[in-house]
Amino acid sequence: MRQAEQDKLFEEDQSLIRKLGEFMDRHFAMVCILPTTIVVFGLIIVPIYLVFQESLFLDTPGQYRFIGIKHYIRIFQDVDFWRYLNHTVQYSGFSSLLSFLIGLLLALCLNQKIKFPNFFRVWVLLPWAIPPVVAAFIFKWFFNDVYGAGNDLLMKLGIIQGPMTWLASETFAMPILIGVDAWIRIPFVTIILLAGLQSIPKELYDAAKIDGGGPFNLFWNITLPYLKGPLLVAMVVVTAFSFRFVDIMMALTGGGPGDDTMLFAVDIYKSAFLRLRFGYSAAEGVIMLAMIVVIILAYSYLLKSEVEE
Repeated sequence: MRQAEQDKLFEEDQSLIRKLGEFMDRHFAMVCILPTTIVVFGLIIVPIYLVFQESLFLDTPGQYRFIGIKHYIRIFQDVDFWRYLNHTVQYSGFSSLLSFLIGLLLALCLNQKIKFPNFFRVWVLLPWAIPPVVAAFIFKWFFNDVYGAGNDLLMKLGIIQGPMTWLASETFAMPILIGVDAWIRIPFVTIILLAGLQSIPKELYDAAKIDGGGPFNLFWNITLPYLKGPLLVAMVVVTAFSFRFVDIMMALTGGGPGDDTMLFAVDIYKSAFLRLRFGYSAAEGVIMLAMIVVIILAYSYLLKSEVEE
């Protein structure tokens, strides 16, 4: 009798182990990503919810009550918001465009049969290895009006007659800021696009050349369509990061001259930690998040629709 009970328990254990194994086989991917999903939920979704909650409830420090969209109305009525948003769109848009154009050009060059390819790839990656703040200080010293190498070089070439205050100029401060940001992000775009170029089958180019296709036709009909996926990844990351980036601006121009290079992300920081308007700052953060999501969805829609065609 006891032996029969032991055999029954053993069969039940084996059945349970077998069912568990079948469950793991069917849902292996879900089980693997579950820990990461929990971490992402805890570190991203929950903070976003708390920020959104603060934007609706936190009026002034110590006064936590429902105020609705009061902060959002104030933001959209603020002239500074539109000016800083305009600066941010210029900064992010032109930086992303420069990063894409120069990164694509470098990727096409590095994809060719050249001598010492690893040497050139290391040099292309160098700006990406430099911390953004360090890069900003390098260019700040370069464009310094007293001891900067930029003025010295241009005067020796006869392009300018005397030292110029580049970073204090309303004309040059923003282009310099955009250039520094693009300089840092070009290596990332180059590596992503280079990986995409190396995944394109060489047989396609050979067949197109036999049919009489020229360099432009090869690029337009083969290279560019195959780069849609890597391009989407690169542009989404570059645009999202530049849209919310503050390091370079704070170290290079500090928002000056005046507030001609002040960015929306920096205004969010100042609203919270200098003006102590935490609810207002939370509302600005929600608006920035919504804008980044819209940009990502727009990129995804445009590129995927072209791929489907």
